[in-house]
Amino acid sequence: MHQLKQYINNFIPLKDEDWHEMMKLFKSYSYKKGEFIYGSSDIPAEVNFIIKGVVRSFKMEEDGKDFTWAFYYLNDEVMEHRMISDVCVVDYASFLRNRSAELAFEVMEDCTVMTITKQNLFRLYQSDEKWQMFATKIAEDAYCATRDRTLTLLTKSAKERLEILEAYFPDIFKRVSQQHIASYLGITRQSLNRLRRER
Repeated sequence: MHQLKQYINNFIPLKDEDWHEMMKLFKSYSYKKGEFIYGSSDIPAEVNFIIKGVVRSFKMEEDGKDFTWAFYYLNDEVMEHRMISDVCVVDYASFLRNRSAELAFEVMEDCTVMTITKQNLFRLYQSDEKWQMFATKIAEDAYCATRDRTLTLLTKSAKERLEILEAYFPDIFKRVSQQHIASYLGITRQSLNRLRRER
């Protein structure tokens, strides 16, 4: 829980009383590896902040292929590599628009999340200016992470993308399957194996 507080403090400074009041609006949930927090047809009704484990988001195409968008986990350096990982487990665009999610969220290893409903989240935003600032900062952060992710896919080679991923998520091959890593990098599993052999 300390890491979640530290994560939020990167956006706004929290006093102990602020933290305790906020936590009253959250509930803790645990998921097992292989379970889904959201399916791609669900309408997100809450935001989940991951505090333990790893989750991935992906989009499934009609031909059965899936494309990994992001990994979700929490550690001390999370704010330094938001392009690689996220902490808010939600299809935020669908959450705001009240539409079916385009991304599904699959648990890669047993995880625990702190969940707040849309109603309670918006109530929090309206209760104090600092939470309105938090909402603004979260939106800005999401934009920057998406921009960095997109530019990396467009301008970096597969080898460079792999090096960035391993630099920021060094134990990823112990926690996530090669198939999902390859999908995240935008390459085949065979190409991923080749890149790793060449080093």
